[in-house]
Amino acid sequence: MKTLISALILSASFIGAAQAGELDYPPELNNQSTLTRAQVQQELAAARANGELVSGEEGYAATAFAHAGDKTRAQVKQELAAARAQGLTDGGELDYPPVQG
Repeated sequence: MKTLISALILSASFIGAAQAGELDYPPELNNQSTLTRAQVQQELAAARANGELVSGEEGYAATAFAHAGDKTRAQVKQELAAARAQGLTDGGELDYPPVQG
């Protein structure tokens, strides 16, 4: 009988300890902003204009694409062949940017 009571007391203490850690999760965050909606919109517009917004899974900065006419098709093919020869095109999307090891 003592063993049964001891087991019940012990299991009750484990249950209480497990629940005690969950009372403060998730922690409260300070969500009060000092900026107005207009200020936030101005900052967003400025970041877009400066190209500071990130895109993609890895969070690399967005880059501007070259406009048509910078390079000929032959130049691009030549650069691709050189990159393949150096092993810069092998790998998955998590290997971007390619790093020579």
